[in-house]
Amino acid sequence: MADSVVPGPCSHGCPAPTEIDCIQVNKVYDFCFEADTNSNVCTPIPSHCCEIPLGATATGAVQSVSCSVVGSTPILNPQGTPTGFADVTLMVTVVVDYTITSSTGTVLCTFSGSFSFMKTIVLCAPTGTSIDCNVPSSSVSPVAILNGQVCSTVTVCLLVSSVAMVNLLVPSYGFCTPAPCLVSPQPPFSCPPSPLYPEACTTAQVL
Repeated sequence: MADSVVPGPCSHGCPAPTEIDCIQVNKVYDFCFEADTNSNVCTPIPSHCCEIPLGATATGAVQSVSCSVVGSTPILNPQGTPTGFADVTLMVTVVVDYTITSSTGTVLCTFSGSFSFMKTIVLCAPTGTSIDCNVPSSSVSPVAILNGQVCSTVTVCLLVSSVAMVNLLVPSYGFCTPAPCLVSPQPPFSCPPSPLYPEACTTAQVL
């Protein structure tokens, strides 16, 4: 039965594992997302853009977003004992590329602007965990040219997790063995070689 197990869900229930393995992996203790909208993000139009004529329009696109952890403060219960949760403060820096175009469609100027903001969230982050933050998506609203600057609304999606490297017991069905590739002609050598992995140790071998 174990030979029929392949990656993916068990459609009719999982068979009993062939062994219990100890693997070293990053365990996720908490994982959350946060959409942050920053209104009235304004950047001065640089001097090299010269004078912007009437009828010109501007567009913006996020060039990059960086997210770093400023600090993590443990949350205590009324007895003063750590709860495992923490106030995690993040610093997010966004770089936006702007393009100003004339009414006839001619690109008049391109430049970049940046802004930063801080965000504090509650996360299960006991001692020994590390915080990971990334930004998978972002958007820029229509850009307005106003009083020598460009203004828009920028939204970023934050994904934040607390992780730690642990040794975890998991049920095992053996090693993953690749299926043969559909190639022609067949290679003249054994692929994959057998055995593909070292044999697992058992306590019976030392008794």
